[in-house]
Amino acid sequence: MSLFTAVICTAGVGATLYVETNGLTLETINTRPDTFGNYLTSSFAIVFNMSLLSAGFCLMLAMLGVYFTFNDSLNRYIAVTGAIVGLSILLMGVFPINFIDWHRKVSTLYMLSSFSLHLLCIPNFFRTKSTISKKVLALSTFGVLCTLSLMLQIDWSVLDFPPCAHADNSICTVSLSMWLLTNVNILWCVSLCLDMRKHIKHQQSVIVQSSYANL
Repeated sequence: MSLFTAVICTAGVGATLYVETNGLTLETINTRPDTFGNYLTSSFAIVFNMSLLSAGFCLMLAMLGVYFTFNDSLNRYIAVTGAIVGLSILLMGVFPINFIDWHRKVSTLYMLSSFSLHLLCIPNFFRTKSTISKKVLALSTFGVLCTLSLMLQIDWSVLDFPPCAHADNSICTVSLSMWLLTNVNILWCVSLCLDMRKHIKHQQSVIVQSSYANL
């Protein structure tokens, strides 16, 4: 299901970018991703928001699988936090930027839960019999940096970011951090899917070997 999350999110965002922009330009990078869900200005807003709804739901189901696959507390904390990330993505599809008050709340939840998710993955890597691969560790480290960048720039009194005051031909750090976090989370889902597949195959082989040993 985490792979479905990545595929759906990539397809929705990619289709919207293809229709709304002329490719990956500086203007695209300087445009906040959530503005593509604006029903008043984006012709592909329905596709963008439906992809968030579907991707969020798939991520919640994937985290349910993680929760019941691993019995230790840290992995279950990761699963619960990942489910909150999925819920916030789903709610951003329900409450796009047109519903500004609710959108600010759920996008802040997405930022904070993404930070917590990636932060929990880092110590998990250094445990004995870790379920976190080096790829997930690298993505989680980068995810922490992206969310920290957003947390330092947000106006906590209104739960929103001030307009970018960048000059011509410069990069808006708010939009760039948002795009980077989006891509990190997509790649994190893909890596999680591959790691879960290896872990489940290993579990099955151990069960089969123990069954033969008991014959």
